[in-house]
Amino acid sequence: MTDSVARQLSQIYEQCAVCEQKGYQVQTAGKSNQDYLRFAMLKFYVYLSSSNGNISMTEIAYLNDALGYSMSADQIDRFNVSSKITKYSLKDSLITMMMPFLKCDLETSPIGGMSLAFIEFINQAGLDFMTCDGTGTDPLIMRDLSALVLQLRNFRMEYITNWENMIREQKRREEMAKQRPIIPPGGNSPWGSGGFPGQPPQPGTPFTPGTPNTPPQPPVQNPFHQNGNQPQQQNGQQQTAQPQKPEEKEMTLEGQLAKLEELTGLQAVKSDLNSLINLIRVRKMREDRGMPQSPMSLHMAFMGNPGTGKTTVARILAGIYKCMGVLSKGQLVEVDRSGLVSGYVGQTAIKTKEVIDSAMGGVLFIDEAYALTSNTGKGDFGQEAVNTLLKEMEDHRDDFIVIVAGYTDLMEEFLDSNPGLRSRFNKVIVFEDYMPDELLDIFKSICTKSGMTPTKEAEDAVLEYFTLRCGQNLDTFANARDIRNYFEKAITNQANRLAAIESPTNGQLTTLTIDDVSGIELN
Repeated sequence: MTDSVARQLSQIYEQCAVCEQKGYQVQTAGKSNQDYLRFAMLKFYVYLSSSNGNISMTEIAYLNDALGYSMSADQIDRFNVSSKITKYSLKDSLITMMMPFLKCDLETSPIGGMSLAFIEFINQAGLDFMTCDGTGTDPLIMRDLSALVLQLRNFRMEYITNWENMIREQKRREEMAKQRPIIPPGGNSPWGSGGFPGQPPQPGTPFTPGTPNTPPQPPVQNPFHQNGNQPQQQNGQQQTAQPQKPEEKEMTLEGQLAKLEELTGLQAVKSDLNSLINLIRVRKMREDRGMPQSPMSLHMAFMGNPGTGKTTVARILAGIYKCMGVLSKGQLVEVDRSGLVSGYVGQTAIKTKEVIDSAMGGVLFIDEAYALTSNTGKGDFGQEAVNTLLKEMEDHRDDFIVIVAGYTDLMEEFLDSNPGLRSRFNKVIVFEDYMPDELLDIFKSICTKSGMTPTKEAEDAVLEYFTLRCGQNLDTFANARDIRNYFEKAITNQANRLAAIESPTNGQLTTLTIDDVSGIELN
């Protein structure tokens, strides 16, 4: 382990103790935050090492030295088999470990950086581990690491956004409670017992606080409060019932189409999908008028490099089909090979069928679908999953759509691996890499959503960096994911810069300068 990664690990251990002191602890019986961190990192290292076959002696020595274990190759192998580590279970473990840091971050203003430091540590620790034996990094494992780090960053941002929305809603309710007149039981009101000025009671349901006609309203609870306990009531005052938040309306077809158009770039993709949507509209008209028409398959293959928006487009498309009446539910269920294939005879068909049932009425999105047919040796059950999938696609074509996705070349091989695949996935959508100016637009969009404003000099520096990066034809280039990683590093640089200022202004806290975006290097 390099000195820089070792220092990061030491700092993470210290943060584990800080979180416990504040009452934020991983909800695992008998494990401290530091214990769970070591366990999660063990899964992390074993997953990285097993992705390319087996773990080397150098990797074993690295793992034991970093985490303070003394495990042999056989013990690590048994741990890997018994834990059944997948990229999904690994993501869940790391998110569980990140939660105490994230909750501590939300106590500070501006929001603290413990969780961001943890994500950066995971990224650096993975890179350090993959190069410890001097053989360089495997592009596929590098892709898995980048995807994992991106998922952690996205979860962190979504969690913070939900928390901020909850705080705003809580304040709104408190303001409404202050403005609302409280009529005591039996008190006089322009509308009789318990009425509100300007609002007559509903017939047969007089409103009086404390009566059975009043549905109980629980006090607003902060889900991030320490140990999940409710704040104590002060001075014995009774908390006022709060109004319920109205249910969000389901997005209309126009709203879904607008979401598609708002995506940066992807002009060829939008054109193909708009043509397909127009075709479906005309078919619905014919169907409504009783005109005959031939069957139509809506299963599709999305081809392109990572970070080109395949999953995002699939989610929007599911919503569009729901609004058009093509699908009854419109949910998106995302899986990869590990979610469909089992390691035991007869179990893969059952596992695949369960996933298909969960996606019925919506879209099943299979990422890296080529992995289902890449191994054809004895003991591989990927073909069984494909056969089960093909049958269900045919039996439920009226309310079930499958979208397979992955790298263009590998997806072409996948479609050619089975005579039934090419005919069923006859609609292919190609997602081209983003151009530098489009990547800059994505960067500015992320800044806006995060409450940040880059200076003109910073924007120019970002455009220059990605112009050079796009021209290098790197195997690790991940389009919009690279932008997300770049933005997170810029935020970290800004935090380091502002740390030297005793009381930064609001403008300084929300501005990214050229110093913040300079010197950033991506893998």
